[in-house]
Amino acid sequence: MSSVRYGTAFAAATSFLVSFSSFASDAATGVGAETLVVTATRVEQPLSEVIGSVSVITRADIERRGVRSTQDLLRGETGVNVTNTGGLGKLSNIFLRGTDSEHLLVLVDGVRVGSATSGTTAFEYVPVDQIERIEIIRGPRSSLYGSDAIGGVIQIFTRRDPAPSISVGFGSNETSDVSASFGAASERAWVSVAANQVRTEGYNSCVGATNGGCFTNEPDRDGYSNTSGTLRAGYQWDAAEIEASALYATGTSEYDGSFANETDFVQRVTTLRGALDLSPRWTVSLLVGSSRDEQDNFFDDPTLDDGETLMSRFNTERQHASLQSDWGISDAQALTLGVDYLDDRIDSTTAYDAVSRNNVGAFAQYQTQLGAHRLLASARYDDNEQYGGYASGNLGWKWAITERLWTSAGWGRAFGAPTFNDLYYPGFSNPNLDPEESDTYELAVGWSEATWTASLTAFDTRVDELIVYDPVTFIPANLNESRIRGIELDAQAAIGAWSIGVGYAALDPRNRTPGDSYDNYLPRRARHSGHIEVGRSFGPIDGRVRVTSEGSRYDDIGNQYRVDGYAVVDLVLDYEVTPSWSVQAKVGNALDRDYRTVRLYNQEGRTFFVDVRYQPR
Repeated sequence: MSSVRYGTAFAAATSFLVSFSSFASDAATGVGAETLVVTATRVEQPLSEVIGSVSVITRADIERRGVRSTQDLLRGETGVNVTNTGGLGKLSNIFLRGTDSEHLLVLVDGVRVGSATSGTTAFEYVPVDQIERIEIIRGPRSSLYGSDAIGGVIQIFTRRDPAPSISVGFGSNETSDVSASFGAASERAWVSVAANQVRTEGYNSCVGATNGGCFTNEPDRDGYSNTSGTLRAGYQWDAAEIEASALYATGTSEYDGSFANETDFVQRVTTLRGALDLSPRWTVSLLVGSSRDEQDNFFDDPTLDDGETLMSRFNTERQHASLQSDWGISDAQALTLGVDYLDDRIDSTTAYDAVSRNNVGAFAQYQTQLGAHRLLASARYDDNEQYGGYASGNLGWKWAITERLWTSAGWGRAFGAPTFNDLYYPGFSNPNLDPEESDTYELAVGWSEATWTASLTAFDTRVDELIVYDPVTFIPANLNESRIRGIELDAQAAIGAWSIGVGYAALDPRNRTPGDSYDNYLPRRARHSGHIEVGRSFGPIDGRVRVTSEGSRYDDIGNQYRVDGYAVVDLVLDYEVTPSWSVQAKVGNALDRDYRTVRLYNQEGRTFFVDVRYQPR
């Protein structure tokens, strides 16, 4: 039985996927081992078989890069634009394929996360040390997941390694990072625990200004602390498996602001999942989970006796349940049927006109192999308590032209639901809003060899009924339109002791709304972005150079404020002292580049960090 620990429902029904294009089974990762992906089809399958543009970040990748935050881990990934307002713990938005940050669906261990009030996920609070792997699915997936998956889906899988370990690190800006994990496993049962604390005194996050940015002048250091942990336990029978997991993170983030300048936060995700093999070709799985996004915002004024004043509270709870049936009709056909339930609730100092809503979605997916061709079709219907029903769908085709050369094409229709702020915020909302909707077309071609792989994807996305504030009525309305065209290049190679990875995306993100801003570039999207990473092993020493680059962008819809592009060089060196002890040294932004991703908000200059790790072998 395929393990629920990796989010899959069954393996037998997808055995044909492995045989379909075994020519790429090792080249998908560039290092001789096939990577399995769950998120693209809600069924585990080899990365080389996925129809669409996918990236996977493993635990080994996270450790090799030596990053301290999830947003820095995602920066430079193909098709991903990251904006950050001043370093660790500061507001960070992810723009996938040039779509809005609200058009990205984020899952943690299969559970939908993020704020129902703002519609975005607080990536800055997700502890990177608790991440086992990340799957980035570029392109629409509303036909499987419902609302928000216009630009794609990012699924985060939390730590699951029972091996004991401990690490302690210190670096620039009085930053410290301490973590520990341990676990145990038998033939049928497993349990693991991991804990981490990151603290930094930070630096001045915002340039003092009254006409933008933080609209204030606070020349101070803006610190951040995050204490987090994960717990996972499960048991496997001959034909069934059950697992429970939990992620908890809490801390404080300081920033510059005229209304509030400190946030106390809690991020919590709990999951219970199980799977039952009803026959060798039929598996039923159930997931029940919840996520909480809690943020208490304070204004800290050292001139006041009480120090700080609570300015606002926005707490979101999302309860999620999913029942899925996977049937391997034959060795060349697979059918997936399922139903999802989502209940959103908020608790806020703001008196919203409504504080809850629910959504029920039913979906179906069919996959088949016809000789050298593989076909996929999926459809979904969502019934929402607020905006009614909406249908979405996907079609995909992949052709193995030769043992090494393949091509694919796809189409997807997706939608984004209005947020609680759009629908219910007192005095500035519109309960009659329709969902935002999109159509995406894409073409791809790829080549695989024994030790390297490369792919090139072109796409065209049109988004209609975009929700913006009407300047006449001062309430949100479905007014805007956009068109985003782009290409994505991915390549990996392993040549002896050398490893090379390249990711690049070029975007043409245009505003198609009639008016003064027609044909302007959409704000905060870099038109060019990507990374180059080169690694080399020298016995016990492993060194890497990673260059991350994003081109210029505009910070406003009128294209009046231009933010210059940048290229940042990171140097990382690992030294294995003994089989159990290792030391990692990192120089971040080694060339001390002065740059920003959001107008008037600073990014870190050159930094140094040293980490000592112990993991018995």
